[in-house]
Amino acid sequence: MLQNLIGEVRLATIHDVDALTDLHLASFQREEHVLMILGRSYVKATYTWLVTSKHAYALVADLTGQIIGLLGVCDSPFAWPMFKACSGALFLSVAKNPSLLLEKKIWQRVFRRPQHRKTPGGGIFKLHGIAQMTIGAVDVRYRGHGIFGRLIEASKETSRPRGTRAIVAGVYKRDSSSRRVFIKSGWPEVPELETPQTVFYLSLLESVLSDDLKVALELGGASIPLHNQ
Repeated sequence: MLQNLIGEVRLATIHDVDALTDLHLASFQREEHVLMILGRSYVKATYTWLVTSKHAYALVADLTGQIIGLLGVCDSPFAWPMFKACSGALFLSVAKNPSLLLEKKIWQRVFRRPQHRKTPGGGIFKLHGIAQMTIGAVDVRYRGHGIFGRLIEASKETSRPRGTRAIVAGVYKRDSSSRRVFIKSGWPEVPELETPQTVFYLSLLESVLSDDLKVALELGGASIPLHNQ
């Protein structure tokens, strides 16, 4: 558990799901995040999955009982496991609002597949203990105080004992503030993983990089500084 000047960073529990959902809904616009299109019930289902799955977790920045920041991490690529776990909430959202069937972004996300083995969801991420961040947000009233950076650091401490050897984080190119935090925190950008919308940052957690992980990263085309973060 990490202590900072305005609260503590801890693992989220099922009792935090409503607060996580509220913070998510307050942090993103419909055009920024596909979950917003599906509504509160689906957003809540994703956070329920994060805090109850054996293969994922959420960290929160807690200021005297108020959640002011969050960060989700899955031990492996998260898109398909999350979709399966939340499919009931998805169908319920569509049943309540059939016009969602016309939302192209939803079906692009549902049926999205990795384009090649170095894309998150592809071969090297499944086989070599590489975790993936799912979401991050900080209450607008508390931004600029280093909260997101503390959450990022806590993810490394939390993921190591889970057998994670590296964490990859995808950030929208337009999200310049989050990108600055990763750069400041020492996470190198991996241009080879870049998509038209997203850039990726990678933190290696092994104190001595094993040969198989090094080979996996090289096969994925990651020409990054191969050292412990």
